[in-house]
Amino acid sequence: MSKLFQIHEDDLAELERTLPQLADALMSSLTNRLRSQIRRVQTILSNVRWNYGPPSDVEIVPGGDDTEESP
Repeated sequence: MSKLFQIHEDDLAELERTLPQLADALMSSLTNRLRSQIRRVQTILSNVRWNYGPPSDVEIVPGGDDTEESP
């Protein structure tokens, strides 16, 4: 029997926001194994976000660059 844990919405959002930033910062030194581990963590976070079920209506929104200029 699996034990379930709870992650608060704010904490989950922080994890989802921080992981890509960490991956970008480490990109030049990532091995294939580390890339695979980061993808696994992203999958786990996604599973938690969608309650381990298939998301029915998912819209992919590309991330913005902090250096973007306003029109």
